[in-house]
Amino acid sequence: MSTDRRSNRTGGGPPYCSNCGTGLEPSANFCPNCGLSNGRLTDRSSAESSTVRERTGPRASASTDSSGSVTDREHLEHRIATALQDGWELEHDFGDHAVMVKRSFGSRDEHLVVALITVWFTMGIGNALYGAYRYVGDAERMVLRTDHVENSDADRESTGSALRWRVTAAVCWLAAAIVAVVGLQVVTAAASYPLFLLAFVFAAMGVSALPSVQRRLESRHSVTANGRVRSVDERTVVAYDRPCAACADPVGRGLERIYRKEFCLLGVPLAASEGRNYYCKQCANGTRPTTPDRSGPPSSASNAKTDRLLETDPETERESV
Repeated sequence: MSTDRRSNRTGGGPPYCSNCGTGLEPSANFCPNCGLSNGRLTDRSSAESSTVRERTGPRASASTDSSGSVTDREHLEHRIATALQDGWELEHDFGDHAVMVKRSFGSRDEHLVVALITVWFTMGIGNALYGAYRYVGDAERMVLRTDHVENSDADRESTGSALRWRVTAAVCWLAAAIVAVVGLQVVTAAASYPLFLLAFVFAAMGVSALPSVQRRLESRHSVTANGRVRSVDERTVVAYDRPCAACADPVGRGLERIYRKEFCLLGVPLAASEGRNYYCKQCANGTRPTTPDRSGPPSSASNAKTDRLLETDPETERESV
């Protein structure tokens, strides 16, 4: 039943109808007095939610009144619940997004380094101050939203960096053209050769400054890699707003697999296409319980690993030549 979910988590009282105030049974779908659907039922002890709605204003009210917002809210609360299981704490809930925080006193290695530096004159007080700083001032935070936001700050920063590199390449090519023109105007051949060499250097610098060329150089293979090359890369991610490709639950602290098909020349990929899938920790490790298949023998751990590496339906993102 669509009651105030924050109040349910905090152990609120019985629900009531927001239209006429009649008390309702937990299993009621409609108000017995006015017939209002349970989509607008609230909780008697929802003072905290009312405070949040007053603080967030019309945007939060619109998200709770629209028909599709109930589903969005359920998705958000599922992500919040998954984050809570992974050790995060709910710091603020604004209705359409929530701020999660994970506090720690610092790792053992960090405190060991601090102790080696400060124990001689602080007698352990330095470690206590460092732990307080990590817990209060350097806590890890993240924002969970009802839907995935494509234009994030990281995307905007990446776009700005790519634009700067393109401007750098254009400046290098302009300098190469000017130096080449000067070299053509020089009558003496001995003086024109160094100018042509300098123009070539500027042109090469401009090509190497292009973001697409940089990506290809960073992902280069060994010199013996020629023709079509397939590869699978893995990295850990923290993505509570992405569904797992296997079970559709939030990924949380999971795994990202990047599938690449490249055409290489001397190890440098000239053309490439890639796709990526996100997996939660249980699906990535093959530890999620599944219903056994009685029609055949269970697959071994090696077969499960092989199946995971042979995924053929990633979210494809193609890169132009």
